[in-house]
Amino acid sequence: MPRNTCFQARERPKSSSSAFVAVSSRTGEARRLNQAGLRPLRSANARQRIFGLDISDQSMASIVHEILQPLPSRSGVRLVATVNVDHVVTLRDDERFRQAYANAWRVTIDGAPVFVYAKAAGLNVRERVTGSDLFAKLVENWRPAEHRLYMLVCSEEAASRMRSHMQTRGFADSNLFFEVPPFGFEEDAFYNSALAKRIRERKPTHLVMGVGAPKSEIWAHEHRSELGDVIVLCVGAAIEFVTGLKKRSPIFMQRIGLEWLWRFGTEPRRLFHRYFIRSIGFLFAIAVDRRDVSSSASHVE
Repeated sequence: MPRNTCFQARERPKSSSSAFVAVSSRTGEARRLNQAGLRPLRSANARQRIFGLDISDQSMASIVHEILQPLPSRSGVRLVATVNVDHVVTLRDDERFRQAYANAWRVTIDGAPVFVYAKAAGLNVRERVTGSDLFAKLVENWRPAEHRLYMLVCSEEAASRMRSHMQTRGFADSNLFFEVPPFGFEEDAFYNSALAKRIRERKPTHLVMGVGAPKSEIWAHEHRSELGDVIVLCVGAAIEFVTGLKKRSPIFMQRIGLEWLWRFGTEPRRLFHRYFIRSIGFLFAIAVDRRDVSSSASHVE
């Protein structure tokens, strides 16, 4: 039986650090108005960072509009990451993951606790832009005449269902590509080089990484020089939600931030450690972030 490549056990990172990487400020970009009126103007001095990450202030409509636009030549990889509690915990001790996030093009907030903390910390965030919601919106708006899609998925069934779904929207084999990487593919240098070459040769406008975190973000970052001009979306289980392989929580649970409880109920053995043991690290991450803010403020004074 083929193994699911999405949710293999995470190895302990080889390097560790309790501090978060500092991400350079995007002051000029913060002051730029979107001509279509979709991007807000905020003060260049506004704090828009938590956990060492530059957090996007865009609404769902704004970021979907931006992601659908054609990339200028030589844009390179533009990585879109959606931060949740598990990501914040992993960022504390995984240097490669921190580097991927530090170089992300856009970072949106996925997890409800991260959103609550961001608001409490004074960030100008309009709404949560989760990976699952973002992917679903893009599926509705991708057009065969404008977009070419390459998706890495965790099972043949997910690939088959997603292919059928996109074919009903007018996509064909000429602009729709799938790959199911083998278990542990991220450690196979030969396979990774060949995969990056295949992606570049097909010239997708969007590369969808549906093989789990942190491997999706790390792989896209570390192979960015081999992929050409492409927007990379790391969306976790979003493909399985769209195809019906997994059932997403009711809307009311999503709205009140209890989607995690639904997911735990559907996969208790896999998610118990993440939600009830690892998530304690989120509190430590908040403490570190508040300490860093206080330290920065005292230096300014």
